[in-house]
Amino acid sequence: MAAKKKAAAAKKPAATKAKAPAKQRIAVKLLTELPPLDERRRRVYRAAFSDEACDAWGSRTKANEVEGEAERFVGTLHSILKKTPVTGYSTYRLAWLCHLVGELNDAVDADGTESVDAARTDRAAAVSIADKARKRLVNGLMAVALGNEAFANEITNRNESSKSAHALESTLTGLLELATRARRSDDGELLSEDAGLTTEFLSSVSAIMESLRETNEATYSEVRGKDSARTNRIEGRVLREMVFAAASLRRAREAGEAVPALPPSKLLARVTGAGSEPAPATKTEG
Repeated sequence: MAAKKKAAAAKKPAATKAKAPAKQRIAVKLLTELPPLDERRRRVYRAAFSDEACDAWGSRTKANEVEGEAERFVGTLHSILKKTPVTGYSTYRLAWLCHLVGELNDAVDADGTESVDAARTDRAAAVSIADKARKRLVNGLMAVALGNEAFANEITNRNESSKSAHALESTLTGLLELATRARRSDDGELLSEDAGLTTEFLSSVSAIMESLRETNEATYSEVRGKDSARTNRIEGRVLREMVFAAASLRRAREAGEAVPALPPSKLLARVTGAGSEPAPATKTEG
């Protein structure tokens, strides 16, 4: 009998080690319930806080800590906005915060696994795509400027052919400004459409610029045990948006709106250097 028990025990499969639970992606899931963001909203919302301001806050925290706090924060904020609208804070702004938290998810996953060589390869590809977009923009603008020497000179002055990522970003920014200006008049809009400078194309160039910026930032990091420079910037931007949301809800309550208070956050208090979250100054593009 003892031999049979030993044999049965030997046939039992070995206990398998429990897998770690998958990381919660609350913010990413919420995007399916929130209004979609167009390129214009992304541009305006991103311009609210400068890269330098985001770097300053991101350098004070660890990305894993911000990620966990942000996931809980957007879940609570979404529940509040589902029950009552808040003057000064829209569901579009929450969608933007969720989008940023998704960026932070990806950045945290990449840190420590993405090599500098891989980041440089990504940047080289982004530079190549951006340079092609620059040439298309210049060609289209020159077609619009036909007969307008002053405008043609502006295009030439803005068109720097450097393959430096920073120079390319600056060049595309200037050329996009000219293309946007050209479309303001009826005749300019017609000529722009003929030249392929459609609103869809200009939006795609904005997206190319954003990709170029991100891949460029990714090459300045990859120090084991520390958040990369790119991750610091994203976590700082997440923190800025969280503080903006908390301040917006507080102002709504002070104005008499029936808006519940967000749970106190030691992380936000520590980053802002205050016991409560002040309303940060923001800027918007005209």
